[in-house]
Amino acid sequence: MINWLKDLASDEFGRTLMTVTGALIGVGLGAFLGTFKDVFIESGKRKRLAWLTAVRLTVILDKYVDDCTSNVRDDGYYDPQGERFPRVSEPDLEYPEDLGWTSLHRQLMYAAFRLKVEHDSTEKALEFIGSEIAFPPDYDEYWDEKKVLFSNQGLAALELIRSLKDHYGVPTADRRGYETRDTFNRMIAERQKEDADKEARRRELERKRIEAGEPADIFPIESHSVANEKAPELEPQSV
Repeated sequence: MINWLKDLASDEFGRTLMTVTGALIGVGLGAFLGTFKDVFIESGKRKRLAWLTAVRLTVILDKYVDDCTSNVRDDGYYDPQGERFPRVSEPDLEYPEDLGWTSLHRQLMYAAFRLKVEHDSTEKALEFIGSEIAFPPDYDEYWDEKKVLFSNQGLAALELIRSLKDHYGVPTADRRGYETRDTFNRMIAERQKEDADKEARRRELERKRIEAGEPADIFPIESHSVANEKAPELEPQSV
């Protein structure tokens, strides 16, 4: 190999060929190293942006969970006329326009968007119940449904916070002394028990009607509540 290179370099053409080849190799190596450097830097920037986005989103969700908890625990107060009013405002969920969504894992981004959609639906549902279904002075239907709806929302937010922590190692609020998840689960369990009891009473009345010779309900009403809906589980994946 060395002798071949010596022979090649013995004339003008060989020396020119070796010079051109060396230059091409140098240019190619420089381009490769430059591209590798750019990719490495961009990857680092993307990871830092994803972590920062996860931190900002977690802070928003932590506050949302706290507000959901306050609403679930709020039994309201009565004014001098005996009408019931809430002590706390309903939770608000708004994401900043400059949040780096595309840096997040697509499943986490979808979960955050879905939580926002469900929050907006909850607001509309409670507005309808409060104005069209619940009656003064107690507005019991509004209060009962609000506690369940925001329990579901709170659990979904907690699951998303857990997934953000698993994926990006972001810090989260210390809730060990508040039993927030227990509060949500207890409220949902109470509603599920109420629904089950109502359904049992309905079936018992239906049975007695049939035994008495009365016609059965053609379209029996199945008891259903949002309390029976479970917050979606997020599969842990790497970015």
